[in-house]
Amino acid sequence: MEDHTAEARIEEDMARLPVKIAIYASLVANFSLCVLQSFLMGSVNLVVVVESVRTIVAKKGDDLEKFHLPSIIAVGVALGVKFLLFLYCLSLRNKSSQVRVLWEDHRNDLWINGFGVLMSAGGSKWRWYLDPMGAIIIALGVIVAWGRTIHGEFELLAGKSAPHEFLQLIIYKAATFSEEIIGVDTVRAYHSGPDYYVEVDVVMDANTPLWKAHDVSQQLQDKIEVLPNVGRAFVHVDHETTHIPGTRWHARNAISHSD
Repeated sequence: MEDHTAEARIEEDMARLPVKIAIYASLVANFSLCVLQSFLMGSVNLVVVVESVRTIVAKKGDDLEKFHLPSIIAVGVALGVKFLLFLYCLSLRNKSSQVRVLWEDHRNDLWINGFGVLMSAGGSKWRWYLDPMGAIIIALGVIVAWGRTIHGEFELLAGKSAPHEFLQLIIYKAATFSEEIIGVDTVRAYHSGPDYYVEVDVVMDANTPLWKAHDVSQQLQDKIEVLPNVGRAFVHVDHETTHIPGTRWHARNAISHSD
């Protein structure tokens, strides 16, 4: 009896192993990328702050900074291109999370680069300290903005659960999908980045043919994956809800003896 119980547990763990690998690999990749980007953005902007403060402290006299017309022209052209890209992404931002990220990036660049050009020109025409002060303001603004973004996205990367209404929708779709499904045991939905990973455990009769159980579960999985914000769905089929390995062994023996 103990041997069969151990075998049943091993079979169940092996069946769920590919799901766990896919989920945790995605979480680790997203979290690692977030940490790397945060480190790079924080380090670069911190260097800008330090160098700007050093310039202000070490500056002697009230001589204006040299006016670099080619640099102003280059930034102006870049601003024009950014503005066109901003308008293009504006109409598509609600159709894709990737496009929305690009739209936000173009929007932020317009403000940052525009303010940077203004302060650079001010340092050349009015007061020398406007240029380093502008750099400090921009760098601190980027650090604060990235900090807020990380705070908002961390819950998504950590696997925050989907809203109750979304879980109810999944339960309804699973329960009404096919007459072969006699019950819904467990439904889980959680973030892996902006999208949801969905796990559904459905119950079918123990005498359901394997091909039918496979086809129904695959069709249900495909139906769930076309829902908005669903990145991946996994549907598991069982014939009972106790999840006791011994019960599984007795059920298999009962079926084999009846045959």
